[in-house]
Amino acid sequence: MSPTVLAAADISRLETLHQDLLNTCLRLEEAACEPGIQGELRELAGAIPPLLEAVHDLEERLLFPDFDRHAGSCFAAMAIERLKADHRYDRLAANELQVVLEAQADGKRTLEPETIGRMLQGFQEALRRHIQTESLLLEALLAAKSESREIFT
Repeated sequence: MSPTVLAAADISRLETLHQDLLNTCLRLEEAACEPGIQGELRELAGAIPPLLEAVHDLEERLLFPDFDRHAGSCFAAMAIERLKADHRYDRLAANELQVVLEAQADGKRTLEPETIGRMLQGFQEALRRHIQTESLLLEALLAAKSESREIFT
């Protein structure tokens, strides 16, 4: 069985999913600060976990194995394990955020608005950092492939 390789369509899909995730986070932040938009808040809160799942599936199924095959270093496997751990933390944070925001949308004020704002900010910062790291990983992979070399040479 030949290894699955990251194709141009996969790269485009990954970039689209990353942008969708960042846009959803920005809309969530705006919606959380405006009264009277509980329906949108609920919709946005529910959108993040499936978006994360789609992004993580594509990365773990295609990007990470392709990166590892072209790395030329054992450090790639360690970096990939770290990114997979980040995925697990992202999913847990997204689920927690969804519960809190849905409760707020239902009028059940479980946390102070400032606390929710900080949760959103922290979640967004972690996602931005994570997406930036994976973008650099993708760029390194594409550069190495185009030059027919290992990534860490």
